[in-house]
Parts: sequence; C-alpha cells; structure tokens
Amino acid sequence: MELPPPRRTLLGRLAAWVEQAHALRAAIESARGRSAALDATLETVERDSHLGGGILAGALSYRLFVFALPLAFFLVSGLGLVASALGVGAHRLVNSVGFAGVVAKQVEVASKGSSSWWAALTSFLVLVYATRVLLRAIAIIHSLTWERSAASVKVKPRALGIFAAALVGQMLLVAGVGSVGHQTPVGGLVALAASVLPLAGLWLVVGLQVPHANARWTDLIPGSLFYAIGFTFIVIFNILILGEMLKSKSNTYGAL
Repeated sequence: MELPPPRRTLLGRLAAWVEQAHALRAAIESARGRSAALDATLETVERDSHLGGGILAGALSYRLFVFALPLAFFLVSGLGLVASALGVGAHRLVNSVGFAGVVAKQVEVASKGSSSWWAALTSFLVLVYATRVLLRAIAIIHSLTWERSAASVKVKPRALGIFAAALVGQMLLVAGVGSVGHQTPVGGLVALAASVLPLAGLWLVVGLQVPHANARWTDLIPGSLFYAIGFTFIVIFNILILGEMLKSKSNTYGAL
C-alpha cells in the first residue's frame, strides 16, 4: 500500500512562488534584449518608480484642481456675460459650443445675476495665478524627469504666455468637437479623432518651453502623442459618463 505524497506546507509554496518569480524575471530580462518595445516599457516603469511618479502625479493633480476651480468660475460667469450682452438664451449659447445640462443651468443663472462682472474679473485674476502655479509644477516634473534636478526651474513670461495660449487652444478644440457632436454624433467622433494631432502639436509646443535636457523636438513627439491620446480618452469619459452623471444629479438635486 502506497502512502499519499506529503502535502506541501505554506513555506514550501512560498518558496516555489519565489522560484517561479525569479524564473519569470530571468525570462523577461532575456526577452528584453531582443525586443526594443519591451525594453522601453520596462525602462519607463523603472524610471517612474525611481522618480516617485505616483507622488509627482498626486502633486500635479492637486495643482490641476486648484487651476480648475477659477477656470470653472471664469467660464460660467464669462459665458453668462456673453449671453447677456448678445441677448441670446444661455441654453442656445452653451449648446452652440458643445456644452449642455448642468453647465447650461449654471450659465443661465450667471447671465441673470448682477455680480457677473465682479465674478468674472476676480476669477480671471485667480486663474492667471493658478495657471502660473500649474506651469511651474509641470516644469518641475519635467526637470526632475529629464535633468534629475529642479533647482533651476523658473517660469518665464514668454513660457507662461505660450502655455496659456495652448490651454485656450485645447479648450477651443474641445468646444469645437462638442459643437460638432451636438449636431451629429458621427461627425463628433470624426472631429474627436481628428483633434488628436492638433492636441499633440499644442503639447509639443508646451514641452519645448519646459526643461527637456538636450532632447530635440522630434524626441518629444511620442510623449506629445501619448498626452493627446490620454486627453482624448478623458474627453470621451466626460461626454459619455461624467456628463450624464452630472445631468442626472442636477435633475435630482438642482444645479450646484
């Protein structure tokens, strides 16, 4: 009568898993030398871990939030002033640039308020400061990534102007895509796909204004394309998911 094989202990299983992990790592390192794409991907992951990419992303997210607040106030109050000056309905103006739902309600309220000029002016001044803070954060991250130091980062007026112009260009592109999508969904998808290259071009111009070591402008093209594609997915998320969520919440609880 044969005895059953002994059951593997937890320590034995852990040792086997460690051996498998080492074998997998050796196989990946071996394949890394034969595949340029795999080598670039692993190098990016290792570089991100070395620089503390998660911490830098959290810091940049906070700067984006600080930037988005005055931007939202300025857009709502500004569109309200334009609607009041042109004598058109807020819904008509907002829909013409691709916004709808809760944004239209906010603009309609702003167009009827007596303090819209004050809100637009103060939010614009805060927006200028927040834009400079955001650009400095982006420049610091680029400096740490490309030059391993952020000691000499300075925000020049020319760079700030180019960055602000690029942001305005992005918003105009998004508004144009929204306007086309409001007329025809198929046209909106085509316009969204066509906006990838202009978005990449705008970010390439920004990338040339922040630290990038001795890299040529052609070396910045892959990162610019990656930014444009990521931004496009964010726009899709905002249109298909976030917009509908805000619309349903606004119908339930009213405009915030």
